[in-house]
Amino acid sequence: MDLKTFWKGIIPLAVLLVLFSGCIDSPGQGETVDETVNEGISDADLPSPEVSDGEAASQQPLDETGGAEGGDLESSRDADEGEGTDLREVRGESSPASDAGQPAETLRVGAFNIQVFGVSKASDPEVMEVLAEIIRTYDVVAVQEIRDKSQTALPQLVDAVNSEGAQYSFAVSERLGRTTSKEQYAYVYDSTRVRLAEEPGTYPEPEGTDPFHREPYIALFELPAEDFSFALVTVHTDPDEATEEINSLDDVIAYARERYPEEDDFILMGDLNADGSYFDEDSANSLSGEEYSWLINNSLDTTTGSTDCTYDRIIATGDAESHFTGDAGVFRYDLVYNLSSEKTEAVSDHYPVYAEFLASGDGV
Repeated sequence: MDLKTFWKGIIPLAVLLVLFSGCIDSPGQGETVDETVNEGISDADLPSPEVSDGEAASQQPLDETGGAEGGDLESSRDADEGEGTDLREVRGESSPASDAGQPAETLRVGAFNIQVFGVSKASDPEVMEVLAEIIRTYDVVAVQEIRDKSQTALPQLVDAVNSEGAQYSFAVSERLGRTTSKEQYAYVYDSTRVRLAEEPGTYPEPEGTDPFHREPYIALFELPAEDFSFALVTVHTDPDEATEEINSLDDVIAYARERYPEEDDFILMGDLNADGSYFDEDSANSLSGEEYSWLINNSLDTTTGSTDCTYDRIIATGDAESHFTGDAGVFRYDLVYNLSSEKTEAVSDHYPVYAEFLASGDGV
């Protein structure tokens, strides 16, 4: 065989061997390649196949405390624990949505006449448990008819409210009334959401006048996280003079506006005795003009007994009403907590009333 013939045969054979060897992996070769590619890359740097682009975009960085940056750790714990009841779900309602399509921040305020709330009622553990559950459904609730010379019942109630980790505070008025039977008002509020802008005070009746048995109690609240403020006025009118007192409440709002000149949003609430033989709810009065919206209307029964009367009310000024979500009513705690009529009336002869407002930088 000459040299030319030899090279003609060996070259094709060599080519075949090279091509053939490229199709064969040595044991473990694939794993070695993967480790080499990923060298110096942590698990956190690798994309997760379980998170879509939309979900990943919504994640927030963690701050040094381990919470979401700019987030509310207390609110996160509440959501995780799942404690409490969303009353909109109980009523089959949905949360209002913001323009961005996300659930909007809302503020739940209300009023509750706890009916002769003092040492005797505070000594009943079952009643106190129900009262604590009710109060925890509010951001701010105005309490009427506190009758307690010892001044111990209200702090005891707030301790019960906070017994499961909530952080409620309270402000209480002086003891009020023309007779020896004195009452106090109180605002009980979730201090993780709202705070008092300044010390509350009772309405100073003009010299030479005495329109109220128990002067209304006025407070200005803020939601720092929402750049949001609102003024509350609570009152418990005397049944025998309910009409006269209700007609004097416009003067109280005017005073509150002078006291808080930069505030636009005022909400009046409490046991106005605004029904039955005490007050003609269909008659014109100082609060029946366009400036006021009666969010608890005449069709509701705010009493737990056999009567059918709308004694308790929430009335918003026009600016506040513009932020009203449409969600207002009577909180039927007997149905929510499955109470007997006897236990229901042991708690109070009134149901609490509530209204929800959108919280925004524009005020209530």
